[in-house]
Amino acid sequence: MKKNTFIASLAFLLMNFAQAEVVRVDVRPSTTAPEIKAADSPHIVLVDAGRVAGDLLLWMPGTLGRPHLGAQFDFPQFAAQQGYRVIILSYITDQAVSGICVGKNLRGNRSCAEDFRRKRIFGDLGFSLIADQAQDAIQYRFTQLLQYLKDTRQDEHWEHYLNADGSPRWERIAVGGQSQGGGHAAFIAQTKPVARVIMLSGGWDISAPGEIADWYTKPNATQPKRWFATYHVEEPTANLMAEIYRALRIPAANVGVFEKPVRGAKAHGEGLSNSAYQSWWKFALGRAASVLESP
Repeated sequence: MKKNTFIASLAFLLMNFAQAEVVRVDVRPSTTAPEIKAADSPHIVLVDAGRVAGDLLLWMPGTLGRPHLGAQFDFPQFAAQQGYRVIILSYITDQAVSGICVGKNLRGNRSCAEDFRRKRIFGDLGFSLIADQAQDAIQYRFTQLLQYLKDTRQDEHWEHYLNADGSPRWERIAVGGQSQGGGHAAFIAQTKPVARVIMLSGGWDISAPGEIADWYTKPNATQPKRWFATYHVEEPTANLMAEIYRALRIPAANVGVFEKPVRGAKAHGEGLSNSAYQSWWKFALGRAASVLESP
């Protein structure tokens, strides 16, 4: 066998070996907390068993998304191969902000989008336009899953992602998502000091027709250098997302403006599933710090 052929074959085997180290665990939300009834398709947990535990990526699918759907795996799987532990969260994904906070709902409440996200993420029940219950909240589901993993997979030391009071240790957690999920990631990162935030075409909330939502301009708990976002130039809301990313004070160098030919009918999912953008994915993910290091 020629030397170059041998090297190429070895590299291929090593690559496949590294990918095979990523272990998938499926956990139904109701298994972690019996009071959870809605959106009970399994959470998906990805752990690279061959690596020292690194930062955790909380990944939130977009509208009507479910963790098991094929396109949800592309970016999160890549993140797991880069050293992150990954949770693809199962939560209520119907009734997008852009479908609820319009028309009379928006005219009657400029903060409709902010109220929507606060209820869906943190469980604030003061917003009546969606039927989510306290146990349906993203933070509640995420916390219950972390506690479950801590108790049932003790050798993986999931306690590293929890504070002493049982709440998420956000400085060890990167948050990300596509579309509605990306908007949730931004809302969390604005409220909590997370390790990183990655928005793939991450939502386009408004407070009035032609005006981006007021919440985008509020102070951020997460440093600007930790924010990363994308959109494709052929998305109908591309200009709106560019304006939103500026309002969030995301550094221009951290915004991926994608321009490659769209493979299907819509450009909206390209940042999530097109492997041609893996170099940007790697840039946005950075190096997943070991949990043994100071955050």
